[in-house]
Amino acid sequence: MIGRRMARLFAAVVLLASGTYFFVYLWRWEWNRAMVAGILFLAAEIGLGTSTVLDRLRTRDGAAGRRPVPAAAGVAASGPDPDVVARLRETAPPPRTSFAWLKPKSDQMGVFVPVLMGMGVVASALAWVIERLARRTANPALERRLAARLSVLSWPARGLSSTGADPTSLLARPTRR
Repeated sequence: MIGRRMARLFAAVVLLASGTYFFVYLWRWEWNRAMVAGILFLAAEIGLGTSTVLDRLRTRDGAAGRRPVPAAAGVAASGPDPDVVARLRETAPPPRTSFAWLKPKSDQMGVFVPVLMGMGVVASALAWVIERLARRTANPALERRLAARLSVLSWPARGLSSTGADPTSLLARPTRR
């Protein structure tokens, strides 16, 4: 009980502070901080609202279960009329069968989910094999094509000088004797 009150007090303080700072940040044109303060405000508001609803439900239900519904005027508190209960059961709609494909049937085999999962595994394995094959076959072809396109930028076969000498030998300083 004290823990719930402390949590509500803390949420109320957060609600008040974040609401105040939300408007302060809007006044200062600090949009990112205003958004964070607004998100904190919403979180505290949702927390307080949920706490209030749960507390009301908790007080409505007794500690040993639901409280009995008070008897209406002219109706005995001993229980409902058996004729009324029988009539309600007669006119009740047939029960819905949710997920009918999951229901076990003697004439069908329920293999939809396992087949679907198996196909996912097979498709993943096939995609992995195709990726590996593509990587092994595409890389050499792409490298050859790239080398052919970059050959325009390569050094000439005879070098930069018309004599065909090694360009690094031209950079060597002559030695004095």
